[in-house]
Amino acid sequence: MIRKYPVLKQLLLKNEDIKYVISTNTAIGEGSAKVIFNMETDQGMAQRGINFAVVDHDFIDALEIKMVEGRDFRQDMPSDTLTGVVVNETLAKRMGWSEPIGKKVELGDGSAIMARVIGVMADYHQTGMYNEIESLMLVYREYTNIIYVKLSGNNMEKTLSFIENTWKEVFPDQPYSYAFLKDRFNRQFEADEKRGLIFTMFTILAILIACLGLYGLASYMVEQRTKEVGIRKVFGAGEGVIVRLISKDFLILVVISIVIALPVASYFMTNWLENYVYRTNIGVPLLISAALLTVVITFITISYKAYQAAITNPASSIRTE
Repeated sequence: MIRKYPVLKQLLLKNEDIKYVISTNTAIGEGSAKVIFNMETDQGMAQRGINFAVVDHDFIDALEIKMVEGRDFRQDMPSDTLTGVVVNETLAKRMGWSEPIGKKVELGDGSAIMARVIGVMADYHQTGMYNEIESLMLVYREYTNIIYVKLSGNNMEKTLSFIENTWKEVFPDQPYSYAFLKDRFNRQFEADEKRGLIFTMFTILAILIACLGLYGLASYMVEQRTKEVGIRKVFGAGEGVIVRLISKDFLILVVISIVIALPVASYFMTNWLENYVYRTNIGVPLLISAALLTVVITFITISYKAYQAAITNPASSIRTE
């Protein structure tokens, strides 16, 4: 693949709907190699374990990674393949480089090559979304074994068919398969999405069971207070008063349960979110919304029976059986 990659790249770029063809030695968002390098520090050269990836010269342009300082690799500068490296912001901060451009990095095994930092790029998720962004160094080599093709977005089916035919022309004995980078990133969250679906289904089931229990309890209470409701209506109580009278006791209990449940739920949810490097916060507005939703669901559940009791003819309610 490495030997025939230049041919593949040249043929693919003839298609106007293909913007970039790049190569790297490690899949984007799925990890990187980690090697110990001798790197320049304020106290001289020192060994550091650094994540690194080997990339094509237009890797940074294709992924639209912003250069914070210096420059990225250039094909018209052959020295970049030997003596140029690009680091991310996290690595520059970790090394304490106030002026990273020109800092020395020792490359190679056995025959050490002294390279220098030519640019600092913005951080991106090379090792996946579940991991904190780590220090990363890019090394420029012409040909590596993982290929990315950036499309314009036009004529997708035709372009994908063109890529497949070109691949089979260059690599007739190699199977052709592809995946979109977006889909590979999304697959990292499949387990979370499944858990979310399961939690949602059980939450809905729990709410339905709770509503059935409330409805049954409200029915029993209305039955017990039928004569009281009739007498109150005879003395002029309106339907709204009757509904509030029956709903009040339930709502008081629900408010008490909310006061108990919210701190407990917040504690366990916050602890669960600690497992993620990049996470949302359980804020007060979210807790208030959950509490209001609980009150609304409770009121809707019991208000039907309360309203039925309120509109019942008082004569029927207080008559002697």
